[in-house]
Amino acid sequence: MIYGNTSGVKRALLWALEKHVGFTDKSAFVSDETVSLLADFTKATGREISAYLSRSGRVEAIAVGDSLKVEVLPLGKRRGANSLSGIRVIHTHPNGVARLSEADLSALKEMKYDCVAAIGVSNQGAKKMQVGYIGLTGLTLTDADLSSLDHAALLEKIIENDRVGKNKNSRETVEINNRCLTVGVGDEESLYELKRLAETAGYEPVGKVSQKRSAIDSTFFVGSGKIDEIKMEAQIKNAAIVIFDAPLNAIQHAAISERLNRKVIDRGTLILEIFEKHATTAEGRLQVELARLKYTLPLLVGQGESMSRQRGGLYAMGGAGETKLETDRRHIRKRISELSEKLKSLEEGREIRRKKRKQTGVKSVTILGYTNAGKSTLMNAIARSSVLAENKLFATLDSVSRNVWTEKGSYVLTDTVGFIRNLPHTFVEAFKSTLDEVRYADLLLHVVDASSPEMAAQIRTVEEVVKEIGAEGVPMITVYNKADKSEKEEGKLYVSAKFGDNLQELKTLIRDTLFGGEETNES
Repeated sequence: MIYGNTSGVKRALLWALEKHVGFTDKSAFVSDETVSLLADFTKATGREISAYLSRSGRVEAIAVGDSLKVEVLPLGKRRGANSLSGIRVIHTHPNGVARLSEADLSALKEMKYDCVAAIGVSNQGAKKMQVGYIGLTGLTLTDADLSSLDHAALLEKIIENDRVGKNKNSRETVEINNRCLTVGVGDEESLYELKRLAETAGYEPVGKVSQKRSAIDSTFFVGSGKIDEIKMEAQIKNAAIVIFDAPLNAIQHAAISERLNRKVIDRGTLILEIFEKHATTAEGRLQVELARLKYTLPLLVGQGESMSRQRGGLYAMGGAGETKLETDRRHIRKRISELSEKLKSLEEGREIRRKKRKQTGVKSVTILGYTNAGKSTLMNAIARSSVLAENKLFATLDSVSRNVWTEKGSYVLTDTVGFIRNLPHTFVEAFKSTLDEVRYADLLLHVVDASSPEMAAQIRTVEEVVKEIGAEGVPMITVYNKADKSEKEEGKLYVSAKFGDNLQELKTLIRDTLFGGEETNES
């Protein structure tokens, strides 16, 4: 049967292809007749074409593509998890290059073909071929001259690889790597931020897919056609993970995972992974677990009868009983309640310490800002401390407090978790006890990354979160960090926490705001 892009192809060429399906040569890796047919077709049309051969040497199907690619067909029948499909693919490259592409090699691994061969076709005809095999030691490439093929050796390689696969007792192993594709809709800056989040989480972004659409697809988020493009791109880039720059609901996550056959992560889950890596205190770990459970609960979906318990009793006439889905949800809600109680207990202890500070007259200053704005670096510079400061998103997660002494009095300086756009509301709820440091502070120090092209949007994000937690009434100083990398505007306080520029001016402003002093213009 002929598959693929046959529009515009002369009827005589298609008839020759149809006639060749079923042709069999048991002794040849690929017969001279098949090579000639494929090469002549490519020379006449400028298109790639593939022939699918069984172990017996029979041409089972032919697929026609365009000048750059040809459709991959899921042919063959595997007898075990580690066995090969029993199908070898012989296809042409119209550019004359007999070299397997990344897409070819990805299809070889994905479909478990016996092998994939590329024949370079130029105006002078077809002379060279490259064959790729996946065996016990990984990928093997063999270059061959079409005028002197060692058919027996090429066929024996297939049998050898399949024999090794059948003798393996382990289950099929899927290649796991940390290479990922990022997928977004419309917002390029947010997609760039997603790339940085992925790097912080330990993934290796190898490509991105962006789409502009007026409405989100209810099943595949970016639409069925785009999902197929993403799958092909993931195959080409050998990416085992696809990360979406938006929250996915349960239906979307299940449908996309099944279509891509890869690990699928959304923006919220990615941020949770970073939180889990960077939480070092007991309270931080409790907050992260609470955030994960609250985020995961709505994503639980049933899977039919496999999620149900059996009916009880002989000839029982009752219902199906409690489903596994309901049981899972009940356990999660119970755990959420337990974590909330533990965090409430820790918050009560923090409240006692706050009251003691108020009684003794100790002031509190809380640093807040967009993630990676330089909050921890600024805290180290002001308090002469050694809080972890890295050029990563969410490098510090747990709030840290340090005492700062001035000639007019002392205050407690606290660093909080960084904010970020599109932060799920459940995360803000889970970190409420930590973020209360913002609400109860005497002064807020809003650190802005002055070098960021998204500075205005980042400021809005911080202001929205401050309003959400009810801290909009707390006095605030806005300080523009990374002055060494930015252009300065009149009337704003610029500092460089890294190099110490204008730090003394900032310290004086904090002191006078807390304890009184000469009138100062705040930015």
